[in-house]
Amino acid sequence: MKTDDILEKKEYYSILLQIYENLLTESVKRRMESFYFDDLSLFEIAENEKVSRNAIFQSIKAGKKEIDFYEEKLHVYKRCKMISKLIDKKILDDETINKIREDYLYGI
Repeated sequence: MKTDDILEKKEYYSILLQIYENLLTESVKRRMESFYFDDLSLFEIAENEKVSRNAIFQSIKAGKKEIDFYEEKLHVYKRCKMISKLIDKKILDDETINKIREDYLYGI
């Protein structure tokens, strides 16, 4: 996997974690935050928590699977990205604005 792909994936999961972190267990949330936000290695997290590196790996893997599931069902990231692109392009017509309002009124 290319370095750019790895960085894009890490950024993607960092954003998903910010969106869905409160839906994760405390231990998974803490470990993912250490990995994605604090940029600690699996070894460093394992050392801090006095568990095996594999336990951290499995925890982060399970957390990624869980937030992927939430995003697949709720599409919060996808919608935010779409709105951001529209704002950047300055092409928000009345229909799009009404769709955005509707989404926010009914909770994305």
